[in-house]
Amino acid sequence: MNVIRFIGLLFLFFGILASCVLAVLLVFILVRFWPLLIAVAFSCMIFEVITRKAGTGHLKN
Repeated sequence: MNVIRFIGLLFLFFGILASCVLAVLLVFILVRFWPLLIAVAFSCMIFEVITRKAGTGHLKN
């Protein structure tokens, strides 16, 4: 039972490690290619506007 738990925790560790490496690489790419950073920031702003409109639409009766 301990071997299965160890393997599960090992997969969890490698998953967290891979996601951290991916996040660092994404930040590096966004800083290196600044037009991509502008595009991501603009798309986040558009997403925020859309979610606000969708959220307030359900509250109005």
